[in-house]
Amino acid sequence: MSGPPVPGRTADGSGPPSSSAPRALFEIYDEGFACDTWGGVETALWSLAEGLRAHGVQADFYLSSEGADLEALAERVARERTDAVFPLVESALFRGDQWRRLPALHRRVARIWHDVSHLTSDLTTPPPCPAHTPGAAPAQDAGCPATPAHPDGPMREVFLRDLPWTRCFPDRTYIPWAADHLPAESLRDVGGPVVIQLGKTPVEDAERCLTRLLEARLPVRVVFATWSRQGRAARELVHERAASGGIEVFDTYDIRTDWKRVYGGARLFVLPSVFHETFNFAAAEAVQLGLPVATLGDCGALPGFASLTAATIGDLMDRVVAEGASVRPLPRSLTGWDEVAHRYARLITTTGDRARHEEAQCRT
Repeated sequence: MSGPPVPGRTADGSGPPSSSAPRALFEIYDEGFACDTWGGVETALWSLAEGLRAHGVQADFYLSSEGADLEALAERVARERTDAVFPLVESALFRGDQWRRLPALHRRVARIWHDVSHLTSDLTTPPPCPAHTPGAAPAQDAGCPATPAHPDGPMREVFLRDLPWTRCFPDRTYIPWAADHLPAESLRDVGGPVVIQLGKTPVEDAERCLTRLLEARLPVRVVFATWSRQGRAARELVHERAASGGIEVFDTYDIRTDWKRVYGGARLFVLPSVFHETFNFAAAEAVQLGLPVATLGDCGALPGFASLTAATIGDLMDRVVAEGASVRPLPRSLTGWDEVAHRYARLITTTGDRARHEEAQCRT
């Protein structure tokens, strides 16, 4: 990968954009792309922007702190004739009825659902909606559970795959992420360590995982979901256990440069998660690099990358110990960032065209 883009600059960073090219504006975290601990959101937005530029779309960025001022964001969108705006899913723009205040902005907004925090506070799988999912059991309150996320608003919704909880949103489209930001390689060594990511289960489960692997005398390499409270607790636990040997610890890593250090020579990648994963880059990257993945069976998109699944932590670790050296990795995905960018380019163009058409109708 080349160096990170600079928020506010054009496709090649050299000057003003072409007035005829479609324009997209993406929100990024205040740390930007210079952070060596960037995760899935950073990987996705960087890879998507690079692909969009190759498809002739002007892709620029704004920081979360800048996006907090919605009036200023709306002014920028109007001034730059932006076709589509992609705020982070936790943006203030999606809270309450903010979407009603700035209709010109919101006609151009597309919300990418990279987590389900607007639907479940504990990030577990949203239940099927009895109003929009045929055959779903009626709830005590038969209303749509997605109502607080404003499925009737003017935003366009982008989901990474078709699931029952996504059907509450009539203006939706399905566009996956990709993993070919890393090369397709075969780094597996069946005699190597088990790579495990901790931080998406309670710390008690993290301890069960470590204990089972070490009792089986398997070498262990640990990485963390550093954004979660569970991840911070797991890190403390691992450092206490690492003093006894048998554990290699990566407190942080930069996937752009450290992918061989993290995945190279491993027998498989284990990711126990109790969250609803809309996509999981760590698992997708493991498959891209030739490693089988093991995970719990009910955690959103994550089992779609897995060669081993189980219903409980105990059963999962038993399978890792017994079958981890013999199980085969799944085939790599055929969807690449070029295809993803092509689909987003069409979404950006149609969003801008629709917004201008609606505004013309309002004036007449």
